[in-house]
Amino acid sequence: MQEDNFEGQAAQMDGLSVEDLFMGSQETYAQAQQRALEENRSFAKTEYFRMDKFGVYRLRVLPIAPNTDGTAARPGYEFPVHQLLLEIERPAAGNGKPASMYVTVTRATDAGFSVDLIDTYRKAAVEAAKAQGDDDLAEKIGGGSFGGGLKYGYGHAMYVFDLNERTKGLMLLTLSHSQFKDLDERKFKLWQKKLAKNPSYPCPISSVYNAYPVEIEKKKNGAKTEYTIGIDNESDTDVLSRDELSALLAAPRIPEVVYRYSRYHFEACIEFLKQCDVKYGLNLMSDELMQQTIEALGSELPKDDTSSFSFDKRSKENKENATPENSALTLDGLFDRCEELEAKSLGDKTEEGQELRAMIRTYIEQEKLPVRVTRSTANRDLLEQIEAALQGPVPEEPAPEQEDAEQERPRRR
Repeated sequence: MQEDNFEGQAAQMDGLSVEDLFMGSQETYAQAQQRALEENRSFAKTEYFRMDKFGVYRLRVLPIAPNTDGTAARPGYEFPVHQLLLEIERPAAGNGKPASMYVTVTRATDAGFSVDLIDTYRKAAVEAAKAQGDDDLAEKIGGGSFGGGLKYGYGHAMYVFDLNERTKGLMLLTLSHSQFKDLDERKFKLWQKKLAKNPSYPCPISSVYNAYPVEIEKKKNGAKTEYTIGIDNESDTDVLSRDELSALLAAPRIPEVVYRYSRYHFEACIEFLKQCDVKYGLNLMSDELMQQTIEALGSELPKDDTSSFSFDKRSKENKENATPENSALTLDGLFDRCEELEAKSLGDKTEEGQELRAMIRTYIEQEKLPVRVTRSTANRDLLEQIEAALQGPVPEEPAPEQEDAEQERPRRR
């Protein structure tokens, strides 16, 4: 009887029978293909491209994958991203030594939220420091993270192939804004030459069939590390295969990777800013403005986001949120920070120098390197020892007696 009633009701729906209802709701091939792509993207792991050693890197820049209906999510090959590396001090361990953990956060407003904790705090902190007559502190807070400030770094994320190891597949590269502008300038110069001969010539570094390799050379210039970017238009153009295009189409979209902002990041920012209050001698986190911002952003986070920030490395949420950009320091970034401090004449004994030293120690532990940190070893010397250890065998470590003697010996000035 119930079946008869149901069929009778179904038949009244636009005159469709039970069979018609099921036939009309069957999944099409295009729908199945779209669902499979979305599921594959959700489980795909993003590999990050690093320039950790000196030398020339040859890259194949990839175009932004179109939507399944053929429309472009964004023309070109890159997405801009604002990120900040948070150094969060852990509670003192049993040995009393301070330790830090590092979390990279994207600006929340870039991820689609209405407010951002870091930007709101930064503006309020600059105003508070100026009100106290401390212009130096205001300048420090308003500046970049290398100088201890809260200004987001500006970069550009893109998918690339490493032409020396193409079988590794898609890798995500983030260039600084200055590096990107250098590449963009060279791209336009070459493109103009190509357009003079062929008015329909596509982008010379990211097109499917007519892209030239991009070369980035990392080298030392005295005490500084420099990057020289060029386009190898003497080589043949690189053609993307059908399999490579399919892999690009199935890969996580760049915004899904770089614009990720979860409750984990939200809670990490709160803890970081509480420590900034202590560091800067301010009391902004209890102010009405910050409380309202915290409440507003917290209410916008997805209700099913159960991630949580914790100082315990073993916590499930930390593991799930520990992307290479969040949990892993890079030698490239450590060298950049060291050079920034040297340019500002901030030595190893300054607060910033000690922060860098803590990051170096963390990197050594992270990479399980046979590099010993002693008081007599300068930060730059440690970085060079790390670089040597990554590139090949390192000199035999000193005996404990020798190390103790080095620690007691005063440093040369």
